[in-house]
Amino acid sequence: MAPLLAEMNGIKISIFSKEHLPPHFHAAFAEDEILIEIRTGKTYEGWIPTNKLKLVHKWLKAGKNRENAERIFFELNPRLKK
Repeated sequence: MAPLLAEMNGIKISIFSKEHLPPHFHAAFAEDEILIEIRTGKTYEGWIPTNKLKLVHKWLKAGKNRENAERIFFELNPRLKK
């Protein structure tokens, strides 16, 4: 089971173990899912509705969410840390 970092407006933001670089998280809404690079906020793969994607970007920029997401990514995937 992946740690759930946030849940808002039907969007679930999670990070999985046994992942790959670049450091990223998954944002799922209904049947859609997108992978977002933590450091840049760029879409790595997938799609969610634009209004939901804007909420994900807003979440990523808030407080220490970016730092915490990257820390959790490497805690779950220590073999990827340089």
